[in-house]
Amino acid sequence: DIPEGDARAFANGKGRELYAAYQARLRTLNACDFGDLLLHPIAIFRAHPDILKEYHGRFRYILVDEYQDTNTAQYMWLRLLAQRPKDVPQNVCCVGDDDQSIYGWRGAEVDNILRFEKDFLGARVIKLERNYRSTEHILGAASGLISANRDRLGKTLWTDEEGGEKVQVRGLWDGEAEARFVAEECENWV
Repeated sequence: DIPEGDARAFANGKGRELYAAYQARLRTLNACDFGDLLLHPIAIFRAHPDILKEYHGRFRYILVDEYQDTNTAQYMWLRLLAQRPKDVPQNVCCVGDDDQSIYGWRGAEVDNILRFEKDFLGARVIKLERNYRSTEHILGAASGLISANRDRLGKTLWTDEEGGEKVQVRGLWDGEAEARFVAEECENWV
């Protein structure tokens, strides 16, 4: 289901052909890759409602951790498995933090967590705003930075750890310069 433009943008326009050849080879070998482990059950559940119903009976509760990092296929899995008749509770618990969604480069869709309350009507959202590890200055810097992001649910982080060292910002040229800086700082402390 790759849009034509995306298919042409990969491997000098041969993306769709290569993917089809790769999938054919997997079938020949009676094998599947990680993506197939997600996609095949979705296809089976959609084509065979009786199998989906059987799985509904197997899972009374569903827990998803790091929900902000789920991709579209994982989201579809959850939606299919969580379907219940209107008089049966969905019993879905998703744990995640929209402000910690950092895996968009590998397909994570932060929108999954942003629309959670709409997708799972009656869901109760519990915000864990108290931080036990960081100091006031660190939380202030993090909150100030993330507040510029408009696509978030929002929360007010707080801690009993008053003050703490002030946050320092360093602009470094690249990862190598950053590694050198960190190593030199560690060396200075030693």
